[in-house]
Amino acid sequence: MDVFDQASEVERMDRESALSRARALMDQDGPEWINGVACCRECGKAIPPRRLEALPGVGLCVSCQQEREEEQ
Repeated sequence: MDVFDQASEVERMDRESALSRARALMDQDGPEWINGVACCRECGKAIPPRRLEALPGVGLCVSCQQEREEEQ
C-alpha cells in the first residue's frame, strides 16, 4: 500500500466517521411531507434531495441542524 492508498483510506474512514456522528445527532423523526416534498420540521423549508440521499430520514435542513448542534 503506497502513501496515496493510505491517504485515501484515511479520508474514507474520516468521511464514514463524520457521517456516523451526523446520523447519531440527527433528528430521527424524519421530515414533514408537504405536497410530496420533504420539508424541515423546524422552519418548513424544502430539504434538498442530496441531503436526503446522504442522510435518509433526516428531518431538519442544514441550518436548523447546525443550530441544534450548537445548542448541545
